[in-house]
Formats: sequence, structure tokens, C-alpha cells
Amino acid sequence: MIVKVGDPDSENRASSAEMIIDGREIIAIPGLVNLHSHAGPTAIRGLAEDLPLSMWLEKFVNPAHRALKKEDAAADYRLAYLEMLKSGITHVLDMYRFPEAGVTAAAELGIRSTIAPYTADVYDYFESPEDTYRNVRKFQSGLGRVWPGFEHISYCTESCLEMLSRLSLDYGIGLHTHEFETIDFVENDVKMYGKRPLQIFRQFNMLNDRLILAHCVWPTPEELRAMADAGVSVAHNPTSNMKLASGIAPVPEMLRLGINVGLGTDGVKENNRLDMFQEMKNASLIQRAITGKASLMTASEVFKMATVNGNAALRMKAGQIREGYLADLVLIDAMAPNMNPLYLDNVISSVVYSAHPGNIMAVIVNGKIVVDKGKHVSVDESEIIRRARETGTGLTKGIFEKN
Repeated sequence: MIVKVGDPDSENRASSAEMIIDGREIIAIPGLVNLHSHAGPTAIRGLAEDLPLSMWLEKFVNPAHRALKKEDAAADYRLAYLEMLKSGITHVLDMYRFPEAGVTAAAELGIRSTIAPYTADVYDYFESPEDTYRNVRKFQSGLGRVWPGFEHISYCTESCLEMLSRLSLDYGIGLHTHEFETIDFVENDVKMYGKRPLQIFRQFNMLNDRLILAHCVWPTPEELRAMADAGVSVAHNPTSNMKLASGIAPVPEMLRLGINVGLGTDGVKENNRLDMFQEMKNASLIQRAITGKASLMTASEVFKMATVNGNAALRMKAGQIREGYLADLVLIDAMAPNMNPLYLDNVISSVVYSAHPGNIMAVIVNGKIVVDKGKHVSVDESEIIRRARETGTGLTKGIFEKN
């Protein structure tokens, strides 16, 4: 926890500090929150390319999930969390498989991870409702925790949705899923339940301030107003939405209505990078490109989305450098050529439009340095990468032989 904020003199230094970092020529920002990601399957990063979402899922992603084993997921979590930390991400809302492996990886690498598993009972290769129920009850403390989650409404029966809703309400925790990502998926919801998505969420008592929806590219104006009234949070994934040609979410209108909007990278298989600096910049620029309005989505707005708003969705007292807030911080090299000339008036715009992960000097999570001078302080990075290559090679062999 941050115990004191003030001028760097002896009076303001915490007497119990174990280490003093010389902050001259350093920009300190709150840790970045990745409000929607998938730790894997990383095996198909850079391989399943140039396809629309439905074909991409059918030909590559779902086959990878069918073949995925716990040891594959464990390697994915470790690689993804290493990449995220080195990119300044200190907390991730991670929708993936075998959540106990993710909790272990979060503790090992020192990242906050809220894991919302792919719960389904229409398909038998995702986490079952019983598995999710057990993991939510088991993992509610520590750096890694589990919240109820499901990939799509159409992957769940009514009993599955009822159980997930009860878990969220009983434990007072969030509920995470994708919605309005493409028109096709909205039509699938209507075909299965005879209702549009928000009507289904309302039916199962999910339309509330615990619901975090990823994407939200194609809601109607009426649905946006209903989301605002209910207190729903949105995870905007600009790079992934562009890459998969899903469309561009109406984020300026969401913000105007008071919807809490955070930013996410989505997964490596659909983005290829877990880089929140990229997401901040793209979130700003794409709205200007499609509207012709250069005043939309300012640097301050998107920076708030990546810090304050993400933490609000995850119910964390973090995202600001203030006394009493969690000590999750990123230290950026103010002497990097791409960050200069630097003035007091352009620090936030330089962070949003100029910075990249290579500018990070240190990452602090829960008051502990986990990345220093570009390297993780306690894990063997080469071993993590070698293991991910090994499991990835085995996982992709069967998939690409069939495709």
C-alpha cells in the first residue's frame, strides 16, 4: 500500500522503507490494468491469421482448446504474465482455462490476476459449471483469484447461466463475458434464446454493476443506455477488434453516457501483443480516424481507462498514486529519446502516444519490485520461453495438420 506521497525529502520518506529509488529522470505511473485478455492458447500466435472471427474460432481456436491440457495452460499463463509485467501491466482480467494453473503462475511471477474461466456446458472441452463453482469458492485471496466467466451466451444452457449469476451475487464479485463483438454472435444469442443479449442478462439477474462485458462493438443506442443505467463496465479492445475486422466500438458515446470503460489487449492469438501502451494509443486514434474529430479520446481519457477505470471494474483500490492505494506502479525512463523533449504539460500525452514497453525501468506490484531494468527479478525468462515453445509445438501439430 502507498503510505505517503510528497516531496522527496527526509521528512516525507517512510521510516520503514527497505529501499530508496532515485526518481530523478523517471516517470512514475500507476500500474496498467488489462481488463480483458486470454493467456492462451499462445501456441497459435502468428499462425491463425487473416481470418474473420467465426472462421478463426472454428478452424483454429476451438481445436486448440479441445487439445489443451493443464500443462499447456500453465506454460501459457507463465509466458503471458511475463510479457504483461514487462509491458507495465500489474493486473489482468484473464479469461482462460485451468484457472488453478493461472493462480499459481500469478503468485510465481507477482502479477495480480483475476481469472474468469471459459465456463460452458454446451461444449465439453471448456470448464464445467461445477469446476468454476469449486474454483471461485477456493480462490478469492492472494494475487490470483477466480471470478465466474463464460465465453459466449450460446455456449451455456440456462442452468449454467443461473449458476454463474448466483456465484457473482453470493460472493459479491464480478462476472465476465464477451458480448456484441460481432453481429453474428448477437444473432446467435437471439437464435438460441429468442432475445437480444441484454434481455438475456436481465433474465438471469446479470445486468448489474458486477457485469464486465468485453468488446461491445455492436450494441444499439437503447442497449447502451440500459448498460449505463445498470452500471455495466466495458472492456474495450481496439487492436483486436481492428485485426479481426469486428468493427469499432462506440466508446465516445459510452463515456458520454457514464459507462465505465477500461482497456484490454485481448489474447495473443488475436492481437499478437500484450501491450497496453499500444491499446491506449489505438483507442484514441481509431475514434479520430472514423469521425474526423481530433478532439475525441484525449490522452488523459484513455490513460484513465487503462488505470482508474480498469481498477473500478475489478473492485480494486488502485490506479492512482495516492496514500492508501495499492502500491502497483510502473517506472518509465524519462531520458529515452522517444520520450523527449519532456515537459510537465506533456507527461500524460508522452506516456500514451510515445511510450512503449522498452521504456519501462521497473514494475512494482503490491510494493515489491518484480521487473527491474527490463528483466524479471525472480524467474528464469529463458526457461519460461523454452517451455512455451515445447508445449506450443505439441499443441499445434495436430491442429495444422487438419487445416
